Amino acid sequence: MFDFSFGELALLGIIALLVVGPEKMPELARTAGKWYGAMRRAMTGLRSEVEQQLLLDDLRQEANKLREYANEELLPVDITATATPKASDEKPEVIGEQKQGELDILSAPVQHAESPGLEDRLH
Repeated sequence: MFDFSFGELALLGIIALLVVGPEKMPELARTAGKWYGAMRRAMTGLRSEVEQQLLLDDLRQEANKLREYANEELLPVDITATATPKASDEKPEVIGEQKQGELDILSAPVQHAESPGLEDRLH
């Protein structure tokens, strides 16, 4: 945090020893250590609180984006794309009739005499 070299710290210690005296120097060192620890804990707590607030703001922005996305209406192009039949063997006129809402009954497929029936496949 502070950029002091060893020589500068030693000089500061000698000056403090001359001013305070050798009797009160250990008490002064303990008090300085307590203050340093309290300041360091306060800075760590402040830093973690700021980081939590930034993370919370990011989460709120993401939640708002998700809400906006959820509230968007589907476009008609999306709806018709899912409702369009995908079978390639359907006749175009049958698809057109289904779109108009008419009900068309298709005839059942006719079996030929040479093709095996259901009974023949089971045996």
